[in-house]
Amino acid sequence: MPTADLRRYRVGVVQLSVATNRRAENLARAEKLVRAAADDDCRLVVLPEVFATALNLPKSHEIAEPVPGPLTEWLAGLARELGVWIAAGVLERAGDDVHSTAVLLDDTGELVGTARRTMVYDLEAHFITGRTGARVFPTPLGRIGFALGYDVQFPEVLRGLFADSAEIIVAPSVLLRPFAEPVRQMLLARAAENCAYVLFASATGENTLAGLTYMGRSAILRSPLAIGAYSRDFRKQQPVLAEADREEALLTADLDLHELRRMREAAPFAADFRRSPLGLALTAATHPDGPLPDWAAAALAPHTAPHAASDTPDAPTPEAPDAPVAPDTSAAPDTSFASDGA
Repeated sequence: MPTADLRRYRVGVVQLSVATNRRAENLARAEKLVRAAADDDCRLVVLPEVFATALNLPKSHEIAEPVPGPLTEWLAGLARELGVWIAAGVLERAGDDVHSTAVLLDDTGELVGTARRTMVYDLEAHFITGRTGARVFPTPLGRIGFALGYDVQFPEVLRGLFADSAEIIVAPSVLLRPFAEPVRQMLLARAAENCAYVLFASATGENTLAGLTYMGRSAILRSPLAIGAYSRDFRKQQPVLAEADREEALLTADLDLHELRRMREAAPFAADFRRSPLGLALTAATHPDGPLPDWAAAALAPHTAPHAASDTPDAPTPEAPDAPVAPDTSAAPDTSFASDGA
C-alpha cells in the first residue's frame, strides 16, 4: 500500500565503496546497507551516483542500460520487499546518448520518475550527455528534487529546484577526494540558500582503472536558520544532521517537513525570488522542456486584452502586449545574469 502523506520521518543515506567492473559486489553491498536502513525504520534510502557500475568512461555506453531496465527492476524489487522509497544514481543509455541519471522508486516498487545530471565536466563530455532542466516530484514524503554529482557545484542548477518548491534535494554523487572540503562548503550553502534538506549520498573507494579516489563525506544537511516552536522568532540550528568520513557507512536522520514549511512561511525567500524578474527568467531557463511551475506558467502566459470585434473594415486591431509580460523593472535588478544569481 502506498505511503500516506508524512511530515516527520527517517531517511537513510548510503555511502558505498563503488568498485569499477564489480557490479555484483556493488549490488551486494548496496543491498546490505539498504536492508539496514529499512531495519532502522527509514522511509527513504538514497544510494550514490552510478552506484552499481562506477564511472568507466571509455566503456560507458557498454555498461549503461535503459531506464527502466534490469537495474531499476532490481531496485524496484528491493523497494517493494522492504516497503521503502529508494533514490539511486544509474548510468542510463538512451539511444546513442549516455546519462548519469537518478531514479526514484516508491515503496511499492513503482518508478516515480527520473532526473538526468545537468552539468558534465570537459573530459566527461566526450562520453556523458548533460541535460538542461529541473525535476521535482511531488510525493507523500514531500517535494523531492535531484541534483547529481557535479550539479551541486552550480547554484543555478539547484535554484531551478528551489523555484519548483523542492523541500528535499537528493544528491547522489561520485566526486573526487581533492574536492571534498569545497564540496562540503557548497552543500552547506545549498541547504541554507534553498531552505531545504540536502541528502548527499557520495561514493567512496578507488577507481583503480583511472587511478582516482572518490571523496566519500556523505551528509544529511538542513538550513542553519529555524524559527521558535510557538513564535516567528528566528534562531540558529545545527545544519549537519549526519556526516560520514571516507568509510562505507549508513547515515540516518529524522526530517521534519512541518518545521521546514513553517520556516518557509516565516521567511518568504521563495515568494521574493518569484517576484523578481531574475527569478522568473532563471526558472524559465531551467525548465526548457516544461512543465513550468504553476506560478511561472501563469506569469509567462501571454495576456491578450479582450476587445469587441469592429464592424468597420478599416478599424485598427489593438496590439496585444508582448509575451511574456514581465514585472515592472523600473526599480528591479538587471536580469542579464551579470550578477551571481544567488
